[in-house]
Amino acid sequence: MTKQHGRSFAGKVALVTGGSRGIGQGIVRRLASDGAAVAFTYSSSEEKAKRLASEIEAAGGNALPIKADSASAEDLRAAVDQVAKELGELDIFVNNAGIMIRGSVDSYSLEDFDRMLAINVRAAFVGIQAASEHMKGGGRIILIGSNTAVRTAFPGGSV
Repeated sequence: MTKQHGRSFAGKVALVTGGSRGIGQGIVRRLASDGAAVAFTYSSSEEKAKRLASEIEAAGGNALPIKADSASAEDLRAAVDQVAKELGELDIFVNNAGIMIRGSVDSYSLEDFDRMLAINVRAAFVGIQAASEHMKGGGRIILIGSNTAVRTAFPGGSV
């Protein structure tokens, strides 16, 4: 786990979507090192999720990995409900999960397009809506985005 930065989030409960790897993993580690009980979702990286939770718990933190596909409104709502039930009402919700499915516009499948929109756009709304039902007064909602939504500089990234 990362170096202790203080316990500024002691007693706080956080949920990070897409928290088992990449930027999400860094957010989970930092929140935990700052004292928060951190739940995080993952869709396919179960081994990484369990390893991260074990690392946090070994350092004295509290982590709850939850398998949930951000494309599924039901999965996201169930994840938020599980966090509230097991860790308590939310102080922090971080919508971090995102994907990029590359391909050329002329052959891009509608299924891939719909999945990318479901995870990158719709999931933010669903997560915020679900989290707001279990959020303490003064809670924080954080949305993570990508510059690929604004510009791309490589083939297959235009969608």
